[in-house]
Amino acid sequence: MKLGSIVALFLTAFLAPWTPGFAQAADSNVTFEVASVKPAGPLVSGETGGMRGGPGTDDPARITIPRATLSDLLTRAYDVWFDQISGPARLNDLSAYGYRIDATLPPNTTREQFRLMLQNLLAERFHLRLHHETRTRPGYELVVASGGPKLKEWTPPTNAAADKPSVDGSGFLRLPPGATVGFVMPRGGGMAPIRMTHRETMAMFCRGLGADINISNGTPIGSPQARVVDKTGLIGTYEFTLEFSGSIRSSGTMPSAPAGGEPGVPLASDPAEGAPDIFTAVEKQLGLKLVKVRDLPLDMLIVDNADKAPTEN
Repeated sequence: MKLGSIVALFLTAFLAPWTPGFAQAADSNVTFEVASVKPAGPLVSGETGGMRGGPGTDDPARITIPRATLSDLLTRAYDVWFDQISGPARLNDLSAYGYRIDATLPPNTTREQFRLMLQNLLAERFHLRLHHETRTRPGYELVVASGGPKLKEWTPPTNAAADKPSVDGSGFLRLPPGATVGFVMPRGGGMAPIRMTHRETMAMFCRGLGADINISNGTPIGSPQARVVDKTGLIGTYEFTLEFSGSIRSSGTMPSAPAGGEPGVPLASDPAEGAPDIFTAVEKQLGLKLVKVRDLPLDMLIVDNADKAPTEN
């Protein structure tokens, strides 16, 4: 399979592997050396978002976030999903309340220190105040299937080379150094085979499974996700492939943050009989199983105050 005939994407793990709960109260002494926060201005056609630089990248001493909502920034600062944030709808309004951040980091800043720096920056410039609440949501537990796991533990190579993106004979991406997930799918949209390559712990894999369930159901990217909790007892880092039928569609906008209560999170559908969906793929190909549970504890970040405009730099 040629790369020209597929959509290919590599993902790298910028933040440390996720575990439930929030970081402890930020140490106010952990700050950026210099930081600029300002409104991003009108949306520009073709403008790209995301974040460039930071710990674990080839530019660890600087970060640039061209345009982000406060919800975007909170997900990075507290390592949570969008639907764990409750507050005014404007927290997700990218056109009217988008912000640009340029910052310089002290030498040898860790990922955890970066998150604390961003927490402190938001508190200082937006007078951000928040608290936490534990709520429950339906979701899944990932367990080992009756036949046992079909996973091989990954050992980092001693002299990894920066290979160009390529696919193997089965149509799966070969992961270059630093990548944790790669996937390919035929161009054209619609339901199609999604071929994923993973190099992750089970906790990391579970974090992405909610999105994979949505993809398997044809649910747009950015929609609320069912939570998946690791109950496998597997503690290593594994490299494996996974193929299932799905559709990667954009919703156009991120879901709005609720003003008060929790958002309605649709539980992913059960596998259709005979379909190569994510549920059957996980069990048959990995020797694992997704078990539906009614109540999973979820730590919510409740925004009590956040200014519309940041204070001057």
